[in-house]
Amino acid sequence: TLTVGRQQEVASPVEVRAVAVDGLGNVWFTDEASQRVMRVTAQQLEQNHRTPQVVYDGNVVDAVRAPGGLAVDNFFVYWLNKAYGKKSGSLVKARQNPAVNLAEFNATTESGAVHPLASNAEKCYGTCLALGNAFYTDEFNKVYGVPRSAIARGDVVAVSDRLKEPRGCAYDGDSTVYVADKGSNAIYMFAANMEQLRPNRPMVKAAELQGAFGVAVYAMLDD
Repeated sequence: TLTVGRQQEVASPVEVRAVAVDGLGNVWFTDEASQRVMRVTAQQLEQNHRTPQVVYDGNVVDAVRAPGGLAVDNFFVYWLNKAYGKKSGSLVKARQNPAVNLAEFNATTESGAVHPLASNAEKCYGTCLALGNAFYTDEFNKVYGVPRSAIARGDVVAVSDRLKEPRGCAYDGDSTVYVADKGSNAIYMFAANMEQLRPNRPMVKAAELQGAFGVAVYAMLDD
């Protein structure tokens, strides 16, 4: 049985599109309306402080354009842009802790802080990290993959073009990525434990779900 504990307000006032939690317990999220990538630290949560930190702001950083899907590891934050992806980056990788204050941010001082991994689609929705790769979905029918260490934007591979309206994706921590397909009213899965990204991966229906949009994976703890 999946149960949910007492809800806690983490940040306010924000208009959140995607949420992720890093290994330190910091809560990251995108605010599409304000064009920001933000976080509430674990320390703020303990102290019940709900004013989020602005880490990247579209008014200062060109690579933030209507940010949507989000993923984090212990060093970087990854986000998708839902506007101007081919110009500003479809999937962007950035340091979790920029070396300078946001107000002083510029391309000269922080040329390595923000790096578009892909610029192949104007509007994207969901992203997830699996081993050495990042996977993400566009607004049409494709799931893409790109190495998390990619330097050239041409390293993108169309893992599948057989879905109807792919949206969220999630990695199970082992070998499988799950993708919510809104257009097919289903959750699909594919093997993500490949040493090298390959196109046209077989997609297997894992579940039927009306209007599937977001997806998450959890593990049952032994009693």
